[in-house]
Amino acid sequence: MSIKEWLSKLNILDPRRVKVLSAHLDTIDLEINRKIYTNVIPKKPFPFSRPFMVIFYTSDEVEIGILKDYRKLDNRSRELLEKVLNRIYFMPIITKILKIDFSGGKYRWIVKTDRGKVEFETKGSCVRVLNNGVIIIKDIHGNVYKVENPFKLDAKSLSLLSAFI
Repeated sequence: MSIKEWLSKLNILDPRRVKVLSAHLDTIDLEINRKIYTNVIPKKPFPFSRPFMVIFYTSDEVEIGILKDYRKLDNRSRELLEKVLNRIYFMPIITKILKIDFSGGKYRWIVKTDRGKVEFETKGSCVRVLNNGVIIIKDIHGNVYKVENPFKLDAKSLSLLSAFI
């Protein structure tokens, strides 16, 4: 299948025709073009580079459609969708790095985040710098932490972080 054929088969949704009816723990109920879908799984295919794109799937993992930018939904729909996405893509923002220790092949980080003090462990190449300057840190359990603007960190935090970049 050529890229052109593949692109023609994509179901790009018009945000004016999508309504989020309700939000659950990790699923939503949707109305698309007057058709109701329940227990829909929203997924961000590119959570770092295109964080506002969402693909909707049935509970059987069948693709329903793609929203290029969920911010174009009506306010209530956007709020309900964001509530679920924030649970699925829980990503605390690091505001200060208090300490990083190395022991037994792992780094133990003690940081302050927008959600309080957190301790986590990393191994190997755990830090990734994105094109927009955001820094992503992935712990050994797959949790992701974000530094939105490294230059807003204090000097000690920036010094500790620079060892991983």
